[in-house]
Parts: sequence; C-alpha cells; structure tokens
Amino acid sequence: MIGRFSNLGSYDELLNSRDFFKVGFAGLLAFAGFLLEKISTEYTAVSLALILASVAINGIPIIIDAIKGLVEKRINVDELLSIAIIACLATGEFLTAAVVSFVMVFGGLIEEAASESARNSIRTLVKISPKQATLIVDSREKVKAIEEVRVGDILLVKPGEQIPVDAVVTRGIVSLDESTITGEPVPVEKTIGDTVYAGTFNQNGVIQAKAVKIGKDTTLGKVIRLVSEAEAHKPESIAFVDRFATWFTPLILFSAAITWGMTHELSRAITVLIVGCPCALILAVPTATVATIGRAAKAGILIKGGQHIERAAFADTILFDKTGTLTEGNPKVDRIVPVKGIEEKYLLRHAACVEKNSTHPLARAVISAAGAAGITINAAQNLLTEIGLGVQGTVDGSVFEVGSVYLYGGITNVPQPLQQPLNTIKDQGATPLMVYQDKQPLGFLSVFDHVRKGAEETIGELKKLGLKNIGILSGDHQKSVNLVGNSVGIERMWSGLQPDDKLNVIKKLQAQGRQVMFVGDGINDAPAIAVADIGIAMGAKGTEVALETSDI
Repeated sequence: MIGRFSNLGSYDELLNSRDFFKVGFAGLLAFAGFLLEKISTEYTAVSLALILASVAINGIPIIIDAIKGLVEKRINVDELLSIAIIACLATGEFLTAAVVSFVMVFGGLIEEAASESARNSIRTLVKISPKQATLIVDSREKVKAIEEVRVGDILLVKPGEQIPVDAVVTRGIVSLDESTITGEPVPVEKTIGDTVYAGTFNQNGVIQAKAVKIGKDTTLGKVIRLVSEAEAHKPESIAFVDRFATWFTPLILFSAAITWGMTHELSRAITVLIVGCPCALILAVPTATVATIGRAAKAGILIKGGQHIERAAFADTILFDKTGTLTEGNPKVDRIVPVKGIEEKYLLRHAACVEKNSTHPLARAVISAAGAAGITINAAQNLLTEIGLGVQGTVDGSVFEVGSVYLYGGITNVPQPLQQPLNTIKDQGATPLMVYQDKQPLGFLSVFDHVRKGAEETIGELKKLGLKNIGILSGDHQKSVNLVGNSVGIERMWSGLQPDDKLNVIKKLQAQGRQVMFVGDGINDAPAIAVADIGIAMGAKGTEVALETSDI
C-alpha cells in the first residue's frame, strides 16, 4: 500500500476516488475520538471505539499488505509501519496508532496527487500524426486515409498541410517547419531530391513527392515507437525508506523473535519492536516529499513524484537540447546591415510592411523588431510569395522583396560590402534576410535565436553542484551548436541529431554507468526525455508530448 503506488492517477481522479474519502473519514473518526476523550471521561468507551475504527480503516490494509509482502519476499515501508501500528496497539497507544496510519496513508495519497498522471504522450504523438494524404493517381488528385498510402505513391502537399509520410521531393520547392523532428524553429527549404519527413508542416509552396517510408517506418513513427519502448523499460526507482526497510525490518523482527524466545515474555519482544521502529523516519518521508513538491511548485517547477527527487540526487550527467531549452526558441532580429546611403529604420520598415501578414517565424521576428523600434507598419499591397525564396509586395509605389540570398542568384550577386558580414552571421548560426527595392539590394536583416538569459549562470551553478558531465544534444548544424555551447560554458556537444540519435547517446552514457538528466522541449526530444534517468521538460513553450513524457 504505502510506497507501492505503481499506477499513478490524475489529481481529479484521486479527489473523486473511494480511497480518498475512506482515508479522510478515518482521520475524522480519530479526531472525533480525541475530542471526546478531552471533553469528558464519560465518553471514554465511545472515544476508544472511534479511534480503533480509524485504525481498522487505515491500518489494517497496511498490515495485510505487509504480510503479503513478507510472504512474497517483498519488503518495504509497509512492514516498518505495521510494526509501529502493532507496537502502539500492544502498549495501549491507540490514538498514536491511528495518527501514524492516517498520516502515512494520507501522505501517500497526497504524493500520488502531486505526482505524474497516467502518461498520455503516446496518445498525443498519435494525435499529431497525419490522418490522410492527397495522392496523384492517373493525373488526378485523390484523398486517401494514411493507412492506404504505399511506398512509391506520388503525393501532393499544399501550403499549410502536413507531410503525410517520409518522401523524396520530385517536383516543386517548399519551406518546411521541421521542428517536430529536429526541434529547430527556422523553416528549411526543400527542393527536388530532398527528403521530407512525416509530421512536418508545409509553410508555403506546392510539391509532389514520392513516398519512401510509411506507417511505423517513418521518422515520426520511429519517434512514437522509441517513446513507447523508453517508457516501458525505464526502471522504477526504489524510495530510500523502502531500501532502508529491506534490511532493517528483518533485523528488528529477528531481534524481537530472539528476545521472545530467550525471555518468553511478549512484553519484552514488543519493547524491542517499539524501540526499533523508526517512526520519525516513516512519518518524515511523505511529509518531506509533499513539502518539497509543494515548494517546488511555488517556484514554477512541477515534480511528478517523490521518486524523481531521490533519483536526481544521484545524477552525474546532464544533457540539454539547444533550441527552446538553452535558447529562447524565438528568433529575433539582432543586426541590421544596410548598403551605403540607406538608413537602418528604412530597411526595417519596408521589410516589416512586406512581412506583416505572413505567419512565417522569420516574418514574426521582423515585425517584432519593427514594433520595438516604434515603426508604424502598413501592410504591403499586391503580395506575392516566391516559393522557397521569399515574399514581395508594393510599398509607397515601389516593389520590395524580403527573403533568401538566392532571390537574385546567391551571395556572389550580393554587393561586395555585404558579402563579408553575410558570411560572418552565417558562421554564427544566424539566418540572413535580404531586402530588395525594385530589384536593387538595400541590405539584410540577421535573425538569430538568442541564448536564454541566465543560461550561462545556470551551467556554472550545475558545475558547482558536481555535475561535471554537461553536454548539448541538438538537431541543428555544428556551427550553431558550437556557438551556443561556447557562450554558456558547455564543452561537449553533439549536432545534427535525429530523435533516435539523441536517445542512443543517452543509452551509451547509461551503459557506462552514468546517471543522466536530459532537458528538452520538443516532440523530437520525447524519446530522450523518456529514456533518461531524469527527464525534464521546459514548461512554458514545451510541446505537450515533452511535458507528458517528462518527470520534472
């Protein structure tokens, strides 16, 4: 019973459960018996009956479970608690027996309420999986259920739709949001011959693609399988008090039996049980756990169970996802580089006017920068999206274009003064947005995902706490990962990782005897969060899958 909550339910389910009301009722009986005893000696019999009823409701199930545990050779805190209850009853401390049993059972229920709910991560992953696909059959479009798609089928994917299966682009150019797979917020351009993944989103453009992997073989399907396997095989931690009980309980029982055998006096054996039972420790466990979880909640940290607090104490390695974890996950314009004779505000204003009605993450960065600069933004007219390149519109009678350096042939066709700063920001992991007026370059905006405030200080504090093995697991390219790692004081970095790659890195470290914490925020982080000894999710912007899978 105590310490054996294997299937943890949700808070609402607990409050409406029969056990919750039963434990509460038993506690009220003990309290009523205590009050009657204080009021008058006339009610001693009634008081005793109420207190014993309380012990029967809360204590007897514990004793029964303790006996079952002994029979099955499973020893934990139930046995220690049973000793305390029996010893109290044998010495006439009936109210103490009632209080001990109530506090332990109620404390266990409260810990359960504060702990993890039944995990819905797999259900959530399935929810975001594409349900249907548009196929090109005999030059006609046919919408079919995802289960009907076969390898080799030609798919049609329009703007705003999900890629239904892993496929190779055969026609068109597209900008894809691959954050579900790589965690990176900046869309990636895909053209003929490139692989696109199931579950990623088409930001713009129309493509045709040939299905190469379907169902559970797709990258998203692998993520679902990896999370399932990781959660199924993640070992349950054993609470300290249970580890203590495995050797202490038999010792006390053996000592009491020896005493009885040598003296033939039951009272002496009971005395051994009373002296030997660590009631303070037994009562302290749920009290300390609930207090810790409650205090952490006030600080904005949700700990899904006392076992995770104990497991964290043994961690010697902590690994971070990069985007949205060490960084803000919110790209911002950090530099404006105009050509000679053009003011920065002029460049920013016209770029923002063109991007005003766009939902592209980079567009939001431009609009946010213009707002912060106090610039009035008027939406451009005659908007036209150039697939995979950028967007154009008319502002104040001129045509402005914002987008890739490939709008007019690549970096070699960019004015010489802009080429060096363009190469510099690319090396720093930033994304450049070129701005043209009537096909003439005005300059560019550098969009960058900034490191979180306090990240460097946090890494420093972790090192002081003894976590010397600190690393980054990222799906981003090496230069970007190196830049973030160097800025926060992390020396060990992995880049270009798929979800299963992150999971494999953690498994290798665990095979070396490491106790690993992993901190992430995205769907792509879910397998790593699940398999780590302690999985931590970023709550504010973390995906539902990451939050469901995590321990903290």
